[in-house]
Amino acid sequence: MHPHRALVVALHVFSLAVAAPFAVAAPSVYSESHDTAKPWTRWWWPGSAVDEASITHQLEQFAEAGIGGVEITPIYGARGAEARYLEFLSPRYMEMLAHVGREAKRLGLGVDMATGTGWPFGGPWVGQGDASHKLVLADGRLAGEPTRMMVKRAAPGGEGLVVDPYSVEALGRYLGRIGEAFEAFSPGLIRGQFHDSFEYYGAAWSPQLPEVFREMHGYDIQEHAAALMGQGEMERERLARLKGDYRATLAKMHLDFLREWVRWSHERGFVVRNQSHGAPANLLDLYANADVPETETFGSTPFPIPGLRRDVADVRHDQDLPESLVIRFASSAAHVAGRPLASSETCTWLRDHWKVSLAMTKPEIDRLFAAGINHVFYHGTVFSPTDAAWPGWLFYASTQFQPQNTWWQDFAALNAYVHRVQTVLQSGTPDHDVLLYWPFHDVLEDPQGTMKMFGVHHVDWALRTPFGRLAAELEKLGHGFDYISDEQVGQLAAKNGRLVAPGGTYRVLVVPETRRMPLDTLRALVALAEAGAVVQFEGMPRDVPGLGRLEERRAEFTELIARLEALASDGKARVYISRGPFAPDDNAASFRAASVRRERVAEQGLSIIRRALPDGHAYFVANLTGSRYDGWARLEVDAAGVTITDPVRGQVGMGAVRRHSGWSETFLQLAPGESLLLRTHPMRVPRLAPWVYLAPQGSKPVAIAGEWNVEFLEGGPEIPDTFRMSTHGSWTDAPDVRARAFGGTARYTIEFDAPSAVEGLDEWVLDLGDVRESARVRLNGEDLGTLWSLPMQVRVGHALKPGRNVLEVDVTNLAANRIRDLDTRGVDWKIMHEINFVNILYRPFDASQWPLQPSGLLGPVRLLARTKITPR
Repeated sequence: MHPHRALVVALHVFSLAVAAPFAVAAPSVYSESHDTAKPWTRWWWPGSAVDEASITHQLEQFAEAGIGGVEITPIYGARGAEARYLEFLSPRYMEMLAHVGREAKRLGLGVDMATGTGWPFGGPWVGQGDASHKLVLADGRLAGEPTRMMVKRAAPGGEGLVVDPYSVEALGRYLGRIGEAFEAFSPGLIRGQFHDSFEYYGAAWSPQLPEVFREMHGYDIQEHAAALMGQGEMERERLARLKGDYRATLAKMHLDFLREWVRWSHERGFVVRNQSHGAPANLLDLYANADVPETETFGSTPFPIPGLRRDVADVRHDQDLPESLVIRFASSAAHVAGRPLASSETCTWLRDHWKVSLAMTKPEIDRLFAAGINHVFYHGTVFSPTDAAWPGWLFYASTQFQPQNTWWQDFAALNAYVHRVQTVLQSGTPDHDVLLYWPFHDVLEDPQGTMKMFGVHHVDWALRTPFGRLAAELEKLGHGFDYISDEQVGQLAAKNGRLVAPGGTYRVLVVPETRRMPLDTLRALVALAEAGAVVQFEGMPRDVPGLGRLEERRAEFTELIARLEALASDGKARVYISRGPFAPDDNAASFRAASVRRERVAEQGLSIIRRALPDGHAYFVANLTGSRYDGWARLEVDAAGVTITDPVRGQVGMGAVRRHSGWSETFLQLAPGESLLLRTHPMRVPRLAPWVYLAPQGSKPVAIAGEWNVEFLEGGPEIPDTFRMSTHGSWTDAPDVRARAFGGTARYTIEFDAPSAVEGLDEWVLDLGDVRESARVRLNGEDLGTLWSLPMQVRVGHALKPGRNVLEVDVTNLAANRIRDLDTRGVDWKIMHEINFVNILYRPFDASQWPLQPSGLLGPVRLLARTKITPR
């Protein structure tokens, strides 16, 4: 089926209104012509050296490849292009920005922009008084000392000091300059403003901090300045409380900073995307105050999927792996706050440069989907003028999602996949039952150090805690769950025994082992339980946080704990207290009382997420394990019918459904690396063809043997000569030595006789074996699509004919060998200023010593006999 036709069918089956407006507090841009279900990309502008013709050309390339929008981030420029540089916010720069907006509208693309250049916020108009400061002890008092940090990777006109991330006033003056540039700018050309992760290095002070501290905590931090800075005597617990108060003050001040940016953006018709991670604040509150909370994946995960390569030389080993439980901070905030979109900076440093295949991206993206992300932003694409020599202008920390990459022509297949999945994950509403409280003050109250920053690269702050243990258990058991903060607990209501958040309804709130809980949170929990909501405690909180008014607060704390204890023993099944580690399994009395659901296929390793639709439910299911799943899957919702969609191929059919032990079940087949979309139908079942289930027929695989003709089609640096091969191997071993440096596409053609008739055979599956790296397949002239993800297989029975058959496979390799050739020959292609170009370990990039990357159709190429089965 043609990819576009397949998508139309999928949309019809799922009854989704992708373009329908979402209700948000921010300006409603979700109903504009651009499609948020398509993947977007970060679009770096080196030197802001853009021109109308090149902008239009690249935007057209994006649209043709299935990209839905861009986020513009200006950075340092390319050497030799200095005459083309544009000053950030200059009249000519604003003209180019408007040109992007107009062309994007014409092409159905969306546009976001960083509220500055490089990162974080800052620029030449930020004076020393408004810049970031570190915390020092001067004459026995706390004071600030300039960090002198400059904007990282700044573009021309954006070089300067970074702004104080705790000062609303300093931010206002910073934004004032940007606001002036936008006074005459046409509205509606830019969707949103973007802030990257918190990288205000060393920023731990603001002039207003003592005043805010006193307002929050009721005492003077200056009286304890020496102790805070490790130069005075203070008992360990009191010191932890003091530092917790200091950190809570920074958290509030940065949240106020963020809210001011949001207010400024909304006034001008923009929504905001914010990467909250890294900040010394409650990430859930920061994310929730953005219209589009954004997480990121940095590095690669060692998924056990057969055939998924992960060479140790091509990945980083100096930080934690991407972690789904940390990704959930952004999606949880979106779900609880009622934000329809949760985004991710996606595939940053997935492998070293030019060594990332499309197949390597899918598992990382699938795990984002299963964790609640539904608005992917690739990291990323670099603007290159049309006259730039290959490989064009580059960014040092990118997975080169750009037209110069060899696999760009196959990129549309990945984007169609993301579009299909995100269309579903942006429909309906989240359907999670469990809220898991994050004891933020437990993390703050630590006598060691001063600041606490909560990033994605080192995640012990989340995982090595009772909270992290419970989150891992919930995920393993298949519970749909979201995290909730102290502030968000205060926003909950209880109705008909359920917990009602701004973004949805939940069945139980779980409080992990907690040392410190604010009184406001404890009051809210008591009120919720008294109103009939179910609350599960893993032991009772032990005390209030902080030092101020401690005894007064402890007295009320004791009273509230007593009320909870009474509720737990009154026989009305609202408050549950475990006297040891809480197990969120089928034996949990609180979960039984609240009728908490869990998708049990998760226990067999499948990653799964469920959303509620007006009539039924939608599921995304991925197999990121090393084993095939082939069996009945119990669903936690009623289903008279289940529509199954293969989001890679676009194929749709009605799945097998049965009622077993009172539960609806559907039959699923998922090879390692595969994923499916499910749509349940409680009553009315669509008239669609049945989903085809296949099993091995029993015959041995049939090798497609003979002589292959290998013709190089397009790429560079030169087109090698055609050659013939009778055994599979890398084209780098071709007679023409130019094939060793070639990056591009070659066509493998072979004629073969159809296999003999086999009893019980219903289908033939073409298995290409080891493909380096993606393949477009035609059999007897019929286009069978692009194979870009594992396993590299496609059904071909309908296209096989008796007698002689012609198979053509257009294989595209990585660009690594071509880059290796440039460095071997000493070509000056690393032409970027500042950091120029580094490898994944941030050392000078040199590919001349790389081994040649195997390229082409390595096989073996086989036909696999399959028989249709009817699940019983």
